[in-house]
Amino acid sequence: MEEVSYMALGASRLFLTEADHGCFSVVLHHGNGAEDRLPAATPAELLIAASDIDYTDYRREVQRLWDEHPLFEERLDIPVADLEDFVAEALLLPSMLQDRDPVSFFLLGELLHRSLQMQDDGSASFLLKAGYQILRVLREPFRVQTYLRNILEVTFDGMERVSQQERFEKLKQVYPDVAQICDPALLDHVPEGQRSFAVRNLFGLYLLELALYFRQDKQRIARCDYCWRYFIPKTKKATRYCDRVTDGFPCKERGSRFKRNLISEQDEALKICEQLRGRMYARLLRWQEAAPTERDRLIPMDYDDYETWSENARLARAEYLLGKLTAEAFLQKIDTTHELESYEAGKAELVEETPWQQRVAQRWDFDPEIFYPESMMVLDTTPGKKGEWEILTRDDLRRQDQKGHQSLRDKYQKDK
Repeated sequence: MEEVSYMALGASRLFLTEADHGCFSVVLHHGNGAEDRLPAATPAELLIAASDIDYTDYRREVQRLWDEHPLFEERLDIPVADLEDFVAEALLLPSMLQDRDPVSFFLLGELLHRSLQMQDDGSASFLLKAGYQILRVLREPFRVQTYLRNILEVTFDGMERVSQQERFEKLKQVYPDVAQICDPALLDHVPEGQRSFAVRNLFGLYLLELALYFRQDKQRIARCDYCWRYFIPKTKKATRYCDRVTDGFPCKERGSRFKRNLISEQDEALKICEQLRGRMYARLLRWQEAAPTERDRLIPMDYDDYETWSENARLARAEYLLGKLTAEAFLQKIDTTHELESYEAGKAELVEETPWQQRVAQRWDFDPEIFYPESMMVLDTTPGKKGEWEILTRDDLRRQDQKGHQSLRDKYQKDK
């Protein structure tokens, strides 16, 4: 965990203060005694708003500083002027967040001020260390948002109709260290009413909001099947779509439409074939990424094995579509590793987490912007394109790993 703490910064403080009707305000207490009180909202609303903040352009500028500024070039001597120029550029970036994320804007101002007070230790690497520290501070908002999004993913995805206790138990099962910090039982001794909490850092704020969320049952967080963002259903009934407008269309309108298309067009046997393909591909990735000493715990699957299975599945699929194979015979022919318990198309369900879900569950700091390269050349093995090379972007790679568990919007855009 790399979150930055700033409680030691003079009189500057960050508070979460109870207003009324289960709502809380974030209070920014400045060193000069002035306070900014942000609009009150419920813990669920605060969490969803934090997960929705768009850091795209800000993150791009931070990355540009790292990639292009001469301070980080490999050389023996670094001029002091390079650090001064880097600091001048770095201090301009927090203003990009002033309106969309006032909490991070406040936090960055305090932390950058502290970073600039670092004492020169006389080492040749001091200028470089000072630059790294400033970069670390600048990355804090989107890094902590990544933590939050992963926590929401494992806690609320597919958990829309369960109790708050079951949601918390799921979090505790996947991320026990996180659950220990945001355990709602830690707030048992705090009387309700005008509660006020001093918060150490941005991540601490989100975990406090999560603990407060688990202490109530008036609101629940659900995920929209169409846009894949989180929302608060207005009733206790199962709710698949939010009230947002995405790409110019209400999620409810377009989501229900494509859900109907998906159900009507989906052949059970072909669906299971694609699920098997995803499993084989995930197995291939795990085998390739594992160290030789770790492979004894895995099912062997190299490129030749995957190619053999894919070719067999392609031929069987063609026969099935031509009516030469029944659904049961088709499934039996492609199930070369005996994954299915039944070959009845309506019953042969294959339920397994996607590679994306597995990565998120393994690490709560999993960041797709870091994990996936900006682009990658791969050999296309799909029918009709076998042997052709194609370039996959970071989004393509992400969607590939999410296939089988993704938003209707992503699925529609990719198919289109």
